[in-house]
Amino acid sequence: MPFIKTIFQDEQELEQTEENDVIEPEIDGEKKQKTAVDSKSVAVLQQSSQELLKATQEGLAGIENLKSSMESIAAAAEESAGASEESLSAVNQIKKNTSDILEQSYSSVKAIQKLENAISKASGSVIESSNNMIKIAKSAEDVADVGKKLTIAGEEISEAVALITKLAKRTSLLALNAAIEATRAEESGKSFSVMAKEIRSLSSKSNEYAKSITLIVQNVQDRVEKVIESISQTKEFIAQSSQNAQENADGMKQMVKNLVVMVEDVNQSVTEFEALDQEIYKMQQASETIASAAEESAGAVSEVTQTISMQATAFAQSSDAAKMLRSLAQRVEQNSNDNEVVNELASAAEELSAAIEEIENSMKQSVIALSQIEEAADISQDDAQKASSIAMSSSEIAKKVNGTIENINTQIQQMQESFKQSTQSVEEAGVRSKENLKENEEVLVDAKEIKKEIKQLKKILRKIELTFVQTASLSINSSVEAIRVGELGEGFSVVSNDIRNLAESSEESLDKINNIIDNLEDETEEIIESVNKMILLGVKEAESLISLSSNMAESTQEIAKNVKTFDEIEQKITEIDEALQQTKIAAEQTVSAAELSHSNASEAQEAAKTIETTTDTMADRVSELVEIAAALKDR
Repeated sequence: MPFIKTIFQDEQELEQTEENDVIEPEIDGEKKQKTAVDSKSVAVLQQSSQELLKATQEGLAGIENLKSSMESIAAAAEESAGASEESLSAVNQIKKNTSDILEQSYSSVKAIQKLENAISKASGSVIESSNNMIKIAKSAEDVADVGKKLTIAGEEISEAVALITKLAKRTSLLALNAAIEATRAEESGKSFSVMAKEIRSLSSKSNEYAKSITLIVQNVQDRVEKVIESISQTKEFIAQSSQNAQENADGMKQMVKNLVVMVEDVNQSVTEFEALDQEIYKMQQASETIASAAEESAGAVSEVTQTISMQATAFAQSSDAAKMLRSLAQRVEQNSNDNEVVNELASAAEELSAAIEEIENSMKQSVIALSQIEEAADISQDDAQKASSIAMSSSEIAKKVNGTIENINTQIQQMQESFKQSTQSVEEAGVRSKENLKENEEVLVDAKEIKKEIKQLKKILRKIELTFVQTASLSINSSVEAIRVGELGEGFSVVSNDIRNLAESSEESLDKINNIIDNLEDETEEIIESVNKMILLGVKEAESLISLSSNMAESTQEIAKNVKTFDEIEQKITEIDEALQQTKIAAEQTVSAAELSHSNASEAQEAAKTIETTTDTMADRVSELVEIAAALKDR
């Protein structure tokens, strides 16, 4: 208001001029009538200017109240903005974690199903391994049974050989008797002497052959005993391994069942998480609305604050102008004919009228802005309450999901330990299968050595058989020679018959031994065949177990990955629950700030309406001043 400021600068000069002015006396009636009119106008002028001054002072007081309310609103808006920013940040983090968990859950379902197939396949392989072990055990049992037969056969051979040895000794004695008889026959017994010596030589050979057979049979029995011992150990190991494999397979079957249930649990958690994700989406929308309302409220607060600052200045200037108008009114009262003062009064009133109009317009904008603040506070309060409610329900869902995930994690950790033991068991079975292969190869070597010994036996037996044939032939020749000699050969004839009978008995024992050895040879071939079969199955089994343990090791790594995944999911759920608690606190803070903001906005609106009323009063008074000033100018 530059004009009013100029008036203030010239106020003292004007007052000095008024003191020096000389009022001309009024002479005629017209002058008196004007004076009466002017006096009435001046009285109204004085009253209006006084009321105007009072209104401006009330306006200033109202502005201060409004300013105080806006400071509270600004503080509440700042608190609400901070809370909404914190809430939105927390909700965005929750949304990210929820999305990550859903993605990890979808992946884990596929991983568990893949693991389910792998363990199911491994279980089948272990069952197949158990079946192969049963086959190997059956072969081992066959070998053990044949080994027992070999032992019995060895004992029978030993008995037969003992008989042959006994017969050989008796033959040797008879040959000695034949030599004595030959000596008695003197010249006629020379041929007897030669034959007796030959029979004794053959008997001695038979005895030596029998000793060789005894040694060979002992070697065979030792090897058979070794084979039986090895086979018994193999049988025991295989029986235990087969039982372990079956238990391992049963355990893995249970794992597969657990994995099927686990997939259902994960799918359930996914459903729960999808519901949580929807709730978080609602919360995110509410948080974004709150943030938007806070931003809008902050803009409105800034706008009103700036307007209030301008209005405070305008009211201060209006108060000064009101004081000046009152001063001018007093000067008009002293000299209503002072056109210069009247003109100043009119100009000041018009300028003040424009200023008041500007205040009115800005106050209307402030009222609109305050309505926006109040509306934003209502929106924030409503959405914050929704967010708080969603946070509580989401927290319950999160706890429920966390319980499911904890259960899954516990199961998969237990499975991890069980499967680790299963893998270790398969790996150890593979190592033992390799060791068993070496033992079986040693058994095969022993069996082949037994076969060689049997061939050696057969060679010796043929030699013994030849001695028996030769002895029998000599005994026949001796009998013929004894007949030729006549009476002198009677004793030799008896001895020859005895030797022939012993040779025939020895041949019977020899036939028995040959039969036993033939069976022994067949049984040894059976052992070799069974051991070869065991080795072939063992090689296949060892390779299968090694391959299986390698595959299971990969599955163990997959289980470890799943354990890590569910650990991460569990950690993220904990973070979600913590963030939900933060969001709930932030929502409660927003509700509190919104309530305060709404209350202050209502108070501010009341203050603004009071200011509007005051401004209307000011406008009325200024309008009166303008009219009076115009009337004074036109008199």
